[in-house]
Amino acid sequence: MKEVLSLALIVIFSAACGQLITPAPTTRPATPTATESLRVTVLPTVTARPTATPKPATPAPTPTFTVTPTPIVYQVQPGDTLLAIAIAYNVPAEAIQVANGIVDPRSLQIDQLLIIPEPEDEAGDQLPPTPTPVPVTVQGVNFLRTPQGTLWCFGEVLNPGSATLSELVLEVNLYDAEGKLLASKATFTLLDVIASQQRAPFALLVENPPSSFAQYQVSAVSAVPLLGQTRYYLALTPIEVSATVAGASTYRISGQLQNTGPANAESIKLVVVAYDEAGKIVAQRQVSLEVVVLRSRARTPFAVDLTLPAESTVSRYVVQAQGLRAP
Repeated sequence: MKEVLSLALIVIFSAACGQLITPAPTTRPATPTATESLRVTVLPTVTARPTATPKPATPAPTPTFTVTPTPIVYQVQPGDTLLAIAIAYNVPAEAIQVANGIVDPRSLQIDQLLIIPEPEDEAGDQLPPTPTPVPVTVQGVNFLRTPQGTLWCFGEVLNPGSATLSELVLEVNLYDAEGKLLASKATFTLLDVIASQQRAPFALLVENPPSSFAQYQVSAVSAVPLLGQTRYYLALTPIEVSATVAGASTYRISGQLQNTGPANAESIKLVVVAYDEAGKIVAQRQVSLEVVVLRSRARTPFAVDLTLPAESTVSRYVVQAQGLRAP
């Protein structure tokens, strides 16, 4: 119960508008990378992983979402998100989404009335549960310590299912050799939406990590499926992309972003991820483009600097973008 309440605080703190399952996260994840207009806040220089490489912990059973009847009514308050409301009422976000015909979770309005289905633990035998597991795979996990004593956890999730997911929350747990929990923290993916067969990176900072740990577990603990047409806009394609070494530890990715769709786009978010030869993520950044509205078929330039860990090299990189459909 402590973990569930803590995650509620994390998500509620977020503004209303972004493998394996463990209990809900204990804190609202802080976005590890600043979002600026083509000016990137560079993370502290990081060093390679500890000599003793942690191993993934034994997976926990996959939890399920359950749709239940007997609704109550909730009035949306400033700062609410669909996921936060779901946690507060101990109801799957998908159940609230279906009960209210919500297509885009970011479309909630202040004072909007929502039908809240009965919490799972009070439903009794009224309706058999319908399981809907979060269908994502966590991969490319990498731990990097900073000179300041903090610990970054980089990785990405793959959505192998047919549904587009949003508001995906990941929880990172660190254990000792006997399986004792040493640290736990949660975060959102850097992209708000993960389409079918697509990947989305994440970055989580542990401010006071243990000096060492033997095992770890990174799990997707919740997500909200998009049920139809939404305001999210994904028809944004990086073109003419190139990379240059801009300093001893700086890797610059530049190019053009083209709107290949029929609509105008706004609030465009760009994410750049760099991988080493082993497929581990060694650096990643999220920026917002300066352009206010990118019209259909138009393009705009971008440049993003990545700070690499000491003695690391980039084998490949990926640039992703998404935004919102302009009114």
